Amino acid sequence: MLPCDAERLAQRHGLQLPKSTSHAGYVFSNFDEFLALYDRVGHVIREAEDLREIAYRYLSTVSEEGTVYVEFMISPGHSIVNGIPFLSQISAISDAIEQAKDELGILSCIVITCVRHRGGDEAVDVAEMAASARSRHVRGFGLTGNERAFRVQEFQGAFRIAEAAGLGLTAHTGEWLDGPSVLEAVDTLRLQRVGHGISVYRHHNIMSELSERGIGFEICLSSNFSLGACDVSDAHPALTMMENNCLVSFCTDDPAYFNATPASELRLAVRCLGLLDKDIKQVLNNSVDMAFCPENVKDLLRSEFRSLPL
Repeated sequence: MLPCDAERLAQRHGLQLPKSTSHAGYVFSNFDEFLALYDRVGHVIREAEDLREIAYRYLSTVSEEGTVYVEFMISPGHSIVNGIPFLSQISAISDAIEQAKDELGILSCIVITCVRHRGGDEAVDVAEMAASARSRHVRGFGLTGNERAFRVQEFQGAFRIAEAAGLGLTAHTGEWLDGPSVLEAVDTLRLQRVGHGISVYRHHNIMSELSERGIGFEICLSSNFSLGACDVSDAHPALTMMENNCLVSFCTDDPAYFNATPASELRLAVRCLGLLDKDIKQVLNNSVDMAFCPENVKDLLRSEFRSLPL
């Protein structure tokens, strides 16, 4: 949700936004401040229609840049606290997905996420909601938030529920903790993908194992630089990961907070990592392989990418 959208919703519902929100962008100086601001800004979403508007506006924006597929990661706990039932959230975002598909040709799905620093009990509740959604748009389940809070074992129950429901599994890990923590999360939660995972670049044996297992990495350059997970002056770990055959895709994390879009992140990867056309083609193919969408959608995306002048 862009700052201008947050301000509009705050005015609509008669709410106050934190001073660190302005049309110029969200202001935070570290990861903890980002998490706190994210929670506070989320309070302006008070109705299901708010979610539909935000989702459609995002799809419209990125579609103009050439993006053809999006996975929305939503943490339903925030909106439930605001009085929006889970199924109403899914219905609203699904309506936006269908409208954007019909009007813009962009395809989308939903990944339901639990929040690590809220603990395993809430994660189980969220997983049960995700498993019972019965929506063709709900395709995945994930874990976001502060990876320093709670051991990954606390979330096994939630991920087994999601796995039994046939959802794709991903989790943010290895952004702040070490490389072995990434392997532990993959094994414990049975992940197909990892959000960030950049700390593995120091461990060639872990990179080799995860590459052989086809584990995808959702790399978020702008987020890493903004929050200090990586030093802008140093080579980003993604370069070493790609050189070691890791399955890398470039993602946006929380796009409005990091002024990121799928297209801008790919441009940043070209600029910072020196990617060539063959590398871009590989990254796009990785993105399709990693996606939680049905195989027929993957076939459409592969066909779309084959037509690009690369």
